Amino acid sequence: MAKTLYQLLNLPESANEQQIHRAFKDIERHSAKCEDDSSIDKINRAREAFLILSDTSRRIAYDRKLAASRLQPTDLTPTNFSQSSKFGTWLQLTVIALLLLFPIGSWLYHSAKQAEQTQIQHADLIATTEALKRQQEELLRENQQIIDQHHEKEEARRLEMGLRLDQQQLDDARMFGQQQLEQQTRSLDLLEKQGNIDDRYQAQNIAERQAELQYKKPAMAIALQEQQDQHLAQQRQRYLQQHDENIASINSLRAARLKAYDREHGNGGISTSNPAVAP
Repeated sequence: MAKTLYQLLNLPESANEQQIHRAFKDIERHSAKCEDDSSIDKINRAREAFLILSDTSRRIAYDRKLAASRLQPTDLTPTNFSQSSKFGTWLQLTVIALLLLFPIGSWLYHSAKQAEQTQIQHADLIATTEALKRQQEELLRENQQIIDQHHEKEEARRLEMGLRLDQQQLDDARMFGQQQLEQQTRSLDLLEKQGNIDDRYQAQNIAERQAELQYKKPAMAIALQEQQDQHLAQQRQRYLQQHDENIASINSLRAARLKAYDREHGNGGISTSNPAVAP
């Protein structure tokens, strides 16, 4: 008797799609190691069975055909044909009903099994999703804690670096201020020394000037007296010159008046008795 498609895949007739797929993969994996004709033929028949059983409509048709082949025809003799005609008709109707109901029942059974398997898988998927969600939440909390700790460490490191930088700046400012103070102190010392040198130099110059003045004082007095005498002589000379000029001007004016008087009175000589022309 030929094997059914379920027997080719080593499966019960109530197997679901996942079991069919898994069984075909197992046969294909085990037969792939052998390269003889029987292994190739086994793989081909298993592939054909998988293609039929994995398709729902083709599987229902195959189940209907398989159920019809299992029903053997009843041999009825002519003697008891009339007696069992009613029974045969009922039997035929029963067989037809079974042929019609078996694929539907098989399909309903497979559908119920598949729905149950789907529900189980859905429940497992929900449980797995919830577990993954809880793990994800735990990982998120752990990551957040790690991030917070990292941020705290980074903040502490930044604060420490800021404090070190501020301390370094304070040290540099203190050192710079100390250097400036030392430079200013040296500058003040140099200025003080230079001031002392200038004071001594000025005092020395003053003393020398005073000594020189003391030494030159009589000569300066004589020179000053000579300048004063020369100035007085120049003033006297200018005064005498001005006096002479005034006298000459008066004489010329007197002469002009006498000439005018003579012209008016017709006298060629100069009259000395006229008071109008008196000097």
